Amino acid sequence: MSILKFSTLVSICTMLVSCDKYLDVVPVGKVIPQTVAELEEELNFAYATINYDKGLSSYRGDEFEAIEDREDKVELIQNHFTWNENGQFNSASLLWKNEYFIIFSANHVIEAGAAATDGSGERRNQLVGEAYLLRAYTYFTLVNLYGKPFNSHTSDKDKAVPLITSIDMEKVSPRNSVGEVYAQILKDIEAGLGLLNVNQFELKKRYRFTTVSANALAARVHLYMGNWQKAAEYARLVIQANGSLTDLRSKDASLPNLYNSEECIQSIDLIYGNQMLDAVKLSGTLKDKYDAQNDLRFAKFFDHQGTDYVIKKIEPANSKYRCSFRTAEFYLIMAEALAHLGDLQESVSYLNQLKEKRYSVSSFPLEKARVNAMTAVSLLNEIADERARELAFEGHRWFDLRRTTQPEIVHKLNQKHYVLKRNDDRYTILIPQDAIDNNPLLKK
Repeated sequence: MSILKFSTLVSICTMLVSCDKYLDVVPVGKVIPQTVAELEEELNFAYATINYDKGLSSYRGDEFEAIEDREDKVELIQNHFTWNENGQFNSASLLWKNEYFIIFSANHVIEAGAAATDGSGERRNQLVGEAYLLRAYTYFTLVNLYGKPFNSHTSDKDKAVPLITSIDMEKVSPRNSVGEVYAQILKDIEAGLGLLNVNQFELKKRYRFTTVSANALAARVHLYMGNWQKAAEYARLVIQANGSLTDLRSKDASLPNLYNSEECIQSIDLIYGNQMLDAVKLSGTLKDKYDAQNDLRFAKFFDHQGTDYVIKKIEPANSKYRCSFRTAEFYLIMAEALAHLGDLQESVSYLNQLKEKRYSVSSFPLEKARVNAMTAVSLLNEIADERARELAFEGHRWFDLRRTTQPEIVHKLNQKHYVLKRNDDRYTILIPQDAIDNNPLLKK
């Protein structure tokens, strides 16, 4: 059986407003995935579906500046860089269809998995559990692109994206609320955790969800919702299972965001595609957040070329930089959640455990003393800056800006200044026009 051909047909079908019922779509000479092995292949295809949405959205933030003399390269990212994603330029598009193809595949594996005709019960449970988590992970990305940041007072009214949790190719769905999408994400995480039975896969299968990466997703989701106690509980479980931090004080230390680093928990996303970094460089805003002399990340992540700094931390379209969850994030989640809960001493402890592995031996005592003296407000600001430094170019910054202060951002391009005002409506991305053309209910 060719899952690739089957999946391509289904992908085309999902682009339409209406289509034959899913169970009637059987390619000649092929069968719908039914066995555990076939369903695993289908889910692997979904895991591997290209999706640069986090990378494209990052151009909206404060990590990049445009390189002015590369006009032939700028167009690829220009709509995103100017907060006009449906604009006039031939920029790369957000991959709405790919996101929903992943959801479609996860839905099928969830529905068909219970009746799979081979494999042990543990293998079937693991597979279906992964499908729940992959669906939750995809909806988490979608709601943070196209819905307002979670606000417990308004989430039941704020519009987000359609929730599709079953196979019905004739149904055209309206937008669900931010609150409904988050509720489904939490429900899927709980269902997945009840089925997953693998704590860690071998390196070549590290893209698949495990009990540890499921807890990681739960910690991240609760952080974004402001559920500080839950965020801390799940982050603590992640650290207990996988608490190693790359020690940049070592001469042989590799980048902590590599798929095979000791920090990597799961490696799904390929953040940047070919040519996506050709027109941009490190922004002055992000550069100024580092202590270039003492923070070992600066020389590790960036390289000085003339008056500019180029980014060494990532290479476009290079799978070795796939690292969707890694340990450092969960020290930062612990620090942020505990600070909000008023436990400043414990918050500082987690923050300094990370900093100790990132600052030179001689400079760390002063940095530690500086952090120890912080008030609650200054500590939260420091944690936000530490997230910007540590997780730079890994698909976090735009989402972090949205969920926290939503500051004013100014981008310069072709001698023109573009301004995203503080709390601007454009902190929420418009649904792509081609998706609205296929489903007019998305206008509402």
